[in-house]
Amino acid sequence: MTNIPTDLLRTFVTIKDLGGFTSAGELLGRSQPAISLQIKKLEEILNTKIFLRGSSLELTEDGEYLYESARNILEINDQIIAKVRGDNVSGKVRLGIPNDFELAFLPKALRSLSRVYPNIIVEVDCEISKVILQRYQKGHYDIALAMERAKENEDRDARDYRLESLDWVYKDSRLIDGDDEPIPLVAYPQGCVYRSIMEEALQGKQHPFRFMYTSTSLLGIFSAVEEGLGITAMAKSVIPENLKHASSAKDLPELESVCIGLHYKERELNIASRHVLDFLRSGLGNL
Repeated sequence: MTNIPTDLLRTFVTIKDLGGFTSAGELLGRSQPAISLQIKKLEEILNTKIFLRGSSLELTEDGEYLYESARNILEINDQIIAKVRGDNVSGKVRLGIPNDFELAFLPKALRSLSRVYPNIIVEVDCEISKVILQRYQKGHYDIALAMERAKENEDRDARDYRLESLDWVYKDSRLIDGDDEPIPLVAYPQGCVYRSIMEEALQGKQHPFRFMYTSTSLLGIFSAVEEGLGITAMAKSVIPENLKHASSAKDLPELESVCIGLHYKERELNIASRHVLDFLRSGLGNL
């Protein structure tokens, strides 16, 4: 049975993540020739080429498969060592997240995290996605979760995003069946993706509408809908069971999909941030 040394896998993943042999060597404390020898040894063990030879560090098909597998292996390796050896991984991680997704999966993800790494502190800030992204660009967060309009093609790690369809959410079906009456809307403030999509969909159908209630609080949104003040739109995975929802109705157009995704700078993540990222990816995948 052939085994792959984890130090070779770590070198390979680091080269790919940092975009060069020299940068990887600086991070791992090895010379560039030593890094090259490790990659040569890894290719000999696997009997394949993992980098396309040329000016760029593009991966071969085998290299792409190895990269994804190696990341998973290293994550499991690091978690086992931290848990069994009792390594005292600690640190504070600043996280920005949309209001509705805070309730949808964050408590469960962080509860699992705290059991494995009790000394990692996650400082959570909730806002609408537009504000989250603005603050992330200014360096306020180590990791940000934000909602954006879905693109035709996503070129990032599949673990870092989730496509969600939107539904109209309401308490009283009479609010969505009125003939030519303005649709009463409940929404987050201007700049919210949900709000923009609702507006554009109704304008496209030339159906009159008016905003009856605006709040930055998810509980405020839910309360207004429950009291029958109006209807709103939300990602299917965060709609509470006590509220009705539908993708469209007689007087309501179908809504476009959104993308809820993670934003982070790979090179700036410390060990605590990487562990938090792993648990957030798991929570996002299990919504």
